[in-house]
Amino acid sequence: MNKSTQPIATKKKECSNCKYQLTPYHSFCPNCGQKVDDKLNMRVLFHNTIANYFSVDGRFFKSLIPLLTKPGFLAKQYVSGKRLMYLHPAQFYLFASIVFFFLSSVATRSTLRDFDDSIKKTFGRENAILGEATRVKDSIDNALEAQTASMQGSDSLAVAKVKNVLGTDVKNDSLQKGKNIQASIFGFNFDTKLLDSLEASDATIDEKLKVLGYKETDSWFSKFVGKQIIKFRANKGAGILKAFFDTIPISMFFLIPIFALLLKMLYRKRGRFAHHMVFSFYYFAFMFLISSIIIIANYIVDIPNWIDALLILSTFFYLVISLKRFYEQGYIKTFFKTCILSFVYLIFVIPVTFVILWIVSFFLY
Repeated sequence: MNKSTQPIATKKKECSNCKYQLTPYHSFCPNCGQKVDDKLNMRVLFHNTIANYFSVDGRFFKSLIPLLTKPGFLAKQYVSGKRLMYLHPAQFYLFASIVFFFLSSVATRSTLRDFDDSIKKTFGRENAILGEATRVKDSIDNALEAQTASMQGSDSLAVAKVKNVLGTDVKNDSLQKGKNIQASIFGFNFDTKLLDSLEASDATIDEKLKVLGYKETDSWFSKFVGKQIIKFRANKGAGILKAFFDTIPISMFFLIPIFALLLKMLYRKRGRFAHHMVFSFYYFAFMFLISSIIIIANYIVDIPNWIDALLILSTFFYLVISLKRFYEQGYIKTFFKTCILSFVYLIFVIPVTFVILWIVSFFLY
């Protein structure tokens, strides 16, 4: 046998990756595709890394234009069996969501600062009202005391009555605004000055809880709520907003299946649930890409609000066309189903989710 026609000899009898039995003719494992003689070195390491990256990157750009210009095309192609030509729907969604949430985190930094500033102004206004009320009451007390000293008998008694009435009215009228501010934030009243002094002196959390009216016999859950209120009161309110933003990506893993479930209910005879999930992944990837474009564009130049509104409105018509092409129904029926889908999702699903997120954020921040 000529040397050029001899099979490539190898010492390996099985694949290192999947343990598949190999023959001397195998350069790649027929079971898993791994190279038989694949000694790990720097060249192999970086070659595989770059190859894998550009493999995904190439399919991404091949999928990006159809996603933006051909609504429903990618989902229909993937369901029909063309699954290696374009980027995987879940992978596309993951990439688009990472880009969007990164950009939104940068854009919301100023929002967090503004939120903290508004909290400081609120509590500063509250303390100013209470301080002004105290000063007014003290000045009235001093004036009436001076008048009382110069009067005798029934006149003194009359002045005392006037003092009592005026002092009570000033206290009630002036402090009412402060009470309203506290009630709108906390739901109950407490001595703000005492709490401020405790915070300034680094008092223990138990001492602060006593100011809020908590007792040692209260449950741990009740005390935990009190601790969160104290944290919010200490001008750390931006933390709850940040926690809210941080929980949104996690919530999307639940919102997408709910969206797919609504599609399943509207199109009961149009494919399996997995088909609706494919459509949902691609649609939300489109939503995140459009939102990212809006954020980047507004960062570069101040785009008029009507253009932003037009871009957001375009996502609705994109959904109509996508549903029409993917499920192959008429435009009128598709339009009404899109309205039902959007109404249920935006009026019920999203608000309930946001309420849950705010509650979770309050306990996690």
